[in-house]
Amino acid sequence: MQKKIPRVNRFSQLVRSFRVVRLLLWTLWVIYRERRRVVKARERGNYEVQPNTDVLIEVLVAFRQTAIKLGVLMIKLGQFMSTRADLLPERALKVLTSLQDEVPPESFEHVVSAIEAEYKKPVGEIFSKIETQCAAAASLGQVHKAVLAKTGETVAVKVQRPNIDQLVMMDLNSLRFVIWVITKFVDTSFIDLKGFYREFRRTVYEEVDFVTEAANAKRFKEMFKDDRAIYIPTVYEEYITRRVLVIEWIDGIKLNDYAALDAAKIDRLQVATRTVNAYFYQFFEAGFFHADPHPGNIFVKAGSSPDEPVIAFLDFGMVGSITKGMKRSLRDIFLGFITRDAHLMVQALSRLGFIGEGANPVAIEKAIALILEQYHGVTLAQMRELEMDDIAQDMINLLYGQPFHIPAQFAFTGRAIGTLLGVSTGLAPDFNFIEVAIPYARAFLGLDANSMRDTLQEVLTQVLENGKVLLSLPRSVESLITRIDSGQMEVKLANLPQVRGRRGRNGNGGASVSIPGGSGRASLFFMFLASMGSGVYLTTTHLDIPGWFCLGLAAVTALGMLFRR
Repeated sequence: MQKKIPRVNRFSQLVRSFRVVRLLLWTLWVIYRERRRVVKARERGNYEVQPNTDVLIEVLVAFRQTAIKLGVLMIKLGQFMSTRADLLPERALKVLTSLQDEVPPESFEHVVSAIEAEYKKPVGEIFSKIETQCAAAASLGQVHKAVLAKTGETVAVKVQRPNIDQLVMMDLNSLRFVIWVITKFVDTSFIDLKGFYREFRRTVYEEVDFVTEAANAKRFKEMFKDDRAIYIPTVYEEYITRRVLVIEWIDGIKLNDYAALDAAKIDRLQVATRTVNAYFYQFFEAGFFHADPHPGNIFVKAGSSPDEPVIAFLDFGMVGSITKGMKRSLRDIFLGFITRDAHLMVQALSRLGFIGEGANPVAIEKAIALILEQYHGVTLAQMRELEMDDIAQDMINLLYGQPFHIPAQFAFTGRAIGTLLGVSTGLAPDFNFIEVAIPYARAFLGLDANSMRDTLQEVLTQVLENGKVLLSLPRSVESLITRIDSGQMEVKLANLPQVRGRRGRNGNGGASVSIPGGSGRASLFFMFLASMGSGVYLTTTHLDIPGWFCLGLAAVTALGMLFRR
């Protein structure tokens, strides 16, 4: 007889809600307080101020301990926060990264009850054997090794934790209430807590549905069907439900089990290269990636050739995607980087959702300009020699000190890349992460062999020398014209007594000019001046293509003024 899983009673709900609210209120308040202190100091021009990391670590250690006791969503929340460089500095983030390995399993009795409730039959009719000790435990579910009664195949059975829907709803309501309290009484314009809640809620509901996870696994299976270096386990369609998932069991060696890899004489450099290549393919070509690449989810498949190891991926609950619009904005960020155009980068970041409402784009633009200055002139060869940790730390400092927030997809991407850096370096200290990334990034950004002369560095140099003025000129002219048309700007021409129109002398001997024909002719006139001046400057500095472009624009503008007489 199937045993029904008891729901959480009202008293237990109240006790849990009180503990969750108290935990979240204190944790989010300390994070907010430190973020506010840093942002306010930097608004005053004091960039030396840093968050009090010791205080943050203290509160996060307490959060981790309580989250493990409360389980389910609090553990997931801690894992989610561990990806958020916009909320916490690096040392504080590390406090939460171990949560994945500290999750206690549920009783085997619950596993049996959940299986029988989903399939409406005794567990013995479904599996001829199922191990009582779980193979892996996560915040929302756990995995047991089993043998299918029908076929005799060895499988992994993933089962959700008890009362998952009820607990998720309760804890999300508590989180929403705490964020409402904080935003109600303090200024949170520089930290998007509501956006954080929306992102977290969406990712939780995606991960808690095993039907979605099964669809993700099948999509990865299709993506890598022709790649012998990558293996994706098969999902058993007959056994897919929202709360139980049956998938092929994979025997192998974890990526961080270096002793076992060496004992099997596995080429660790090949393991690192194949794993990172698989991820760059997901990021740059497929636009769909496995977002939880910790060593427990990536194996060297048993029976692999030592020189050609097969990499197997597991657990497809957390995934990320990069759309065409996101790709276009990412290209703009890249172009802004190589042309040192902080404005272009801020626009692209805003489109991607990094800059929330109420942010100060001027302050963000200045901060990005500082980063651009720091890395300006770095060659491709020098880029290969840079410490990725140093670059990451510079970006983290930028994110933490400014009103940024990281959309979940990019938080997943950042965590995936950070994890891959650690895994690949551990596997093979000489592994060159950037060297592997360059071909994928080049194709992703439209800088492949068809659009390059000799090397990526030459393309970057050409764009920097020949394209920067063209990129910035339309925006500058547009801004100038807008200000003139709206009456925000009065143009003064000094010592020009022959200029047509009404003149009013000012105290400096200049002249306020009114051009006949209204604001339309004024717009054309000043576009003509800007284009002509730019064209002359560019051609005299031997930038012929952009120079003749500007001179042509000036000619077209002059014709426009003639026809508007």
